[in-house]
Amino acid sequence: MKSHQLLKAPFQHGFLFSRPLVMYCFKTCHDSAWKHYIRFLKYRHEKLYEEALSEIDNAIKVCNSIAFRYFLLSEKLTVLGYMGKHEEGIKLYSHLRGRMRNVSPNLRSIFIGNLLNYCSMYLHNAFECLGRIKPEAHHLEKSSYAFILIGKARYMARTGNVKEAIESYEKALKILQEIPHPSGIIACLNDMAWYTKEKDPEKAKDMAEEALYWNGYFFDAPRFYALDTLFEVQRTTSDPAIVETARLIEIASEGLKDSASDLLKKDQRLFLRLNNSLYRNTKSLQRFLRRNTTSIKHLSEITGVARNRLSDILNGKTQKIRGETLRKIAKALEKSNILSFPPPLLSEWVKLRIEENFSAALREIKTKRLEERQILFLSTYTALIDRKFLSRKERLKKAYTLLEDIESFADFMAKDHRTMEFVVSMVKAHPFVEGRKEAVKRALARMKRKRLERFVLRYIEMKESDRKLLDRFLRNYGRYDGVRFGIRLKGPEVVREFAKKYSLKVQPLFVAFWCEEDGRARRRLERVLKHMVLN
Repeated sequence: MKSHQLLKAPFQHGFLFSRPLVMYCFKTCHDSAWKHYIRFLKYRHEKLYEEALSEIDNAIKVCNSIAFRYFLLSEKLTVLGYMGKHEEGIKLYSHLRGRMRNVSPNLRSIFIGNLLNYCSMYLHNAFECLGRIKPEAHHLEKSSYAFILIGKARYMARTGNVKEAIESYEKALKILQEIPHPSGIIACLNDMAWYTKEKDPEKAKDMAEEALYWNGYFFDAPRFYALDTLFEVQRTTSDPAIVETARLIEIASEGLKDSASDLLKKDQRLFLRLNNSLYRNTKSLQRFLRRNTTSIKHLSEITGVARNRLSDILNGKTQKIRGETLRKIAKALEKSNILSFPPPLLSEWVKLRIEENFSAALREIKTKRLEERQILFLSTYTALIDRKFLSRKERLKKAYTLLEDIESFADFMAKDHRTMEFVVSMVKAHPFVEGRKEAVKRALARMKRKRLERFVLRYIEMKESDRKLLDRFLRNYGRYDGVRFGIRLKGPEVVREFAKKYSLKVQPLFVAFWCEEDGRARRRLERVLKHMVLN
């Protein structure tokens, strides 16, 4: 194993994206210093700094290489900074600053990056450090240099110099996209969106959407800070798509209520249920209608709803209102700010919008070849977080089979707003889901027609929990396709068989296999892959 490659990967690509490589090396490595160091990386990422400090100290104690020991000390410096142990940190920084020659050339760039990052974050003289240590002269890791630019940009933004901050962010983003460093890309775009949301909200929205697209492409779990930024920008621009963001927040937050509680409290009106057809006539609905209509006669003329029925709604005599009535009112008032609608009215307007987008999506899908439709359908299904409405084996199989006849497919999917929304997502989904779609397409697009058919038949026959495991495996294949860590990973033979059976590349599949940290999940994945390669 090329040890310096393992060390460089978390710096080049970020710990989270390099995690499968770290996991693989932990399982196959027998050197105790390395074992402690890998645990240190894990604890540091999880912000368990006491545990991280203990592991790095243990690694330093048992390390036999002077060059590696100095590198480990520079890693310790990062944790001392996070823990606020500045007296100890400054002392260690001063000790390490003149020890550059003691570090192996393979690790020197990371060593310098650690010192520069500590300098910029805790000694408040990053520019003076950069003046003494030139990134180009010492082959500073690109990612370290990019994060120094981000630090500079954040400082400028906080002091009111947003224009120069954005320029610094753009330089950093270009570097991070070349590497790639997924966490850095997302953070960079999100910061730019946040700092420009007041001056140029439309541009901020584009950047916030792009941040969530790359979030979905590179990682399974959404970054709640990125969802928060998009939510705020969509609210500022009165973008109706905020309803989709709200629903994604709610779905992704299941089991994580504490970490997402602030987001869930943002605006409860926007967390809609679209399966209602009868609504309570609330006081807020009555007040809204009075404020937004000149007279009952005028409202009756523009909606087609009888005057006496509208009168009973406005004076509260009607206790329950049919969705069909509210839909007519919503349609008539849609030139108003949609986000000011009370929940019943907003729900019916969202249904209208889904139906319109459904018709437009079907027209586009109809122009595509069958194989393209199948890939759109599969990539959308595998990308959705909540798909209970379509996951029953018979229902999923029928929907997929009907792609051959778009009219029949349209009739089948038009029975429910959730399935209509699925069809809309086949053409254009929420940015986070769109990113997940693009990741899995890299795998599906490599499968020839017959292999794709075989894959689908076996896939549909599996239980839903196994499908989700395979979905994640294929998304991770797409994420790591083309990324070179410099280390060839190994794994069970069934991964090679799966690659051969479905015309996929072996190394990205091995990386995807090691993305599963739980040994039980990896064993279950092996069983799933065996099912998929059976003759």
